[in-house]
Amino acid sequence: MNPAIVKLQSVTAALLSPVLNYNAWRESTISLSKLFADTVGFDEMEEANQSEIHTQSGKAIAPRWAAFCLTDFMRTRKFILGIKDAIEEKLKKSNGQPVTVIYAGTGPFASLTTPLTTIFSPGHLQILMLEINPSSILYLKKIVKEFNMEAYVIELVEADAATWSVPRHIKPDIVVSETMNNALQKEPQVSIVSNLLSQCMPDTILIPELVKVDACLLGNTMENPEDILHLETLLSLDAETAVKIKNYPAKVAAISQGIVVNISEMPPERFTRLALNTSILIFGQHRLGFNECGLTIPHIIMRTDAIKKYPASLLFQYHVNANPGFVVNAL
Repeated sequence: MNPAIVKLQSVTAALLSPVLNYNAWRESTISLSKLFADTVGFDEMEEANQSEIHTQSGKAIAPRWAAFCLTDFMRTRKFILGIKDAIEEKLKKSNGQPVTVIYAGTGPFASLTTPLTTIFSPGHLQILMLEINPSSILYLKKIVKEFNMEAYVIELVEADAATWSVPRHIKPDIVVSETMNNALQKEPQVSIVSNLLSQCMPDTILIPELVKVDACLLGNTMENPEDILHLETLLSLDAETAVKIKNYPAKVAAISQGIVVNISEMPPERFTRLALNTSILIFGQHRLGFNECGLTIPHIIMRTDAIKKYPASLLFQYHVNANPGFVVNAL
């Protein structure tokens, strides 16, 4: 067998092992990153791999950084496990047909689905890969060839997933997009999943299933991870909300009129920062919580001592545009 495929099998098994071993999981993602880069000759310092693409829906990060995301080991491990479970869930109802996955924003390695080719056969899994960056596309073609993935790949499409039309003959069972930053800022996750899910059947699984952004007050969470005071949930991005954002944006408060967060009195002194906290339900039991990965690091809005008068009211409004994210204004 192809040595690269043998290595992919062993690294994937270690990464997805149920045995609690953070060091082993971390080392597995490092090995996986090196395997992909060495196999296709990926050089992060090449000029083409340094270039991000700015769209009307947000920033598509450079191939260098898309590749680097793989080494955020809890993020990678849990996303792959979530996708695996979603595929297995769909296979139970597929009547022997393969599960079709649209993977939007693959980066240069399709890191979240390539390992799954060591677990599922082409008769169980078919993938349409969607990527905007031409440099990533070149490496993706090499990944498909070197890991003998031709039988798994329906098509490899170079396009903006926020505006791309799903072909009529494609009926996706699962849509995967991990094109986001913490607090759903800067990157086009909202626009991508809204565009794709609005073209899918209601039973299509979205991964991640839910991205929730909350306004909160933070204390010294390095010493006490529980030192968080929840104020208000601002946006819960799931499949239903994604379709509303595309077709009925006026029905999504965070986008239309915004959400008012009231702080009735001066908080205890230990709460020094106002922040946006992101939590992610990938699928089933697989979740990413506070500070567990780069996506769930709190996004600091301001220090609480900047609020001079109580009660205080702040308007949080999510902008879906070329620089997506929450804009905060005092009322």
